[in-house]
Parts: sequence; C-alpha cells; structure tokens
Amino acid sequence: MRLIPQFNVNGQFTIPNPNTDLQTFLSAQQGLSNAIDMILAQENISQNPSNVGSLPSRPLMFASNWLSSEVGIQTDGTKLNSPESGGKFGGYRVQSFLSGLTPVPLSQGSIYVIKQSNPTYPALVYPMPTSHPCVNRLFLAAGDTAGFWPTPTYALGRYQLDNNGLPMRDKPLMTYLIVNICLDLGKPAVINRQSVLRSNAMIILALHWPCDGSGCANNGIGHQH
Repeated sequence: MRLIPQFNVNGQFTIPNPNTDLQTFLSAQQGLSNAIDMILAQENISQNPSNVGSLPSRPLMFASNWLSSEVGIQTDGTKLNSPESGGKFGGYRVQSFLSGLTPVPLSQGSIYVIKQSNPTYPALVYPMPTSHPCVNRLFLAAGDTAGFWPTPTYALGRYQLDNNGLPMRDKPLMTYLIVNICLDLGKPAVINRQSVLRSNAMIILALHWPCDGSGCANNGIGHQH
C-alpha cells in the first residue's frame, strides 16, 4: 500500500473494483507492474552476476484456490465482446481460472498445472525466480487454446513465519499476489468432427490472489481459457 497507494482503502489492502472504478484498477495494475520492473532493474544493477547465477532454484509456492479482479475484451475478427460474465468489461472478486493450481509431480514443484474437469489440465504455469527473492516471473501455456502470459507478468511472495512470527528464510516463499497480462489467439472448435483452433483474440489485465474456505466466496467465474 505504501508503494501503490491505489491499494489503500482506509488503511486496508483492497483490490480496486474495475466495474465501479476502472481508472483506479488500471492505475493499480499498471503501476504495480511498472514498479516491479524498476525494483528488478535496481536489483540487477546492484548485485553480482556470479552470486545471482549461483543461487539454488527456489521458486515461489502457490495455493490451489484463487480469486481475481480483471478486465478484458475479445474478438473473432468480426464481433467484439467481453469474455467476462454478463458482458461486463470487468470482473471483480471472481473465481480465477487459476483455481485448481497444483505442482506437476515430475517437476518437483518447479512447474504447476491447473487441474480441473473438462478439460482436465487446461494450462501449465512456470514460476521463474529472479534476482529478488520475493518476485518470480510467470509463464503460462494453455493446452486448449493459444493462450499465454507475456511480460510483464509477476508473482509476489512473502516468507513463511515460525511460531514466534519470525520469517523462515530457509523455506520457500508463499505467493500472495499475481499481476498479469493474458493474451489468447485461438479458441477451440469442432469442424467436421475434428478439433481445431479458430482465430479469436483476447486480452486480459488481471490481479489474482489466493483464498481459503469462506474467503473464497466470489461474484461468479472469471474469464476462461
């Protein structure tokens, strides 16, 4: 909140609602992305490349359940519409398509898959550590569309705490916020009983955060790949 005051509402960390205040949401989403870019640039200049290159692989850890606030638009080349429910430009506190995120067993926690039903595994997510321990770059590959996450897309993590409330610096950090851009260039379709990808362009700007139990109450389902 000190870094991006748009998240500060009466002293409480609050994700802006794009349906009631679009400009504040865009300012927060863009401002956070640009601030992270600058922080990483400062880290890259100040650190020794040999020290950074010799660090062990320790990507952030990700929860299974996620909410998001997002805005988006899509077109098939002829029609222009919104991928959000109700045809709105934005979705506020909706169930994120990241829900179901789980580590791929073969990867030892280095790559995640979104595990759902129909399709079972719609997308893969790779968190790549950076020179800052609290920041990962994120890469997504959708299995049922041509969707991906271009830069800048980041995950922010915080240290796990011990029983005394002190950070455990030898443990992986837990992701508490994702800021991303999502591009999709194709949509699945069936033509002559054959599965194909039909041209369909979609752009999404989003903020995702993990939830648990009653904290996962949502206002519907967000965009889907």
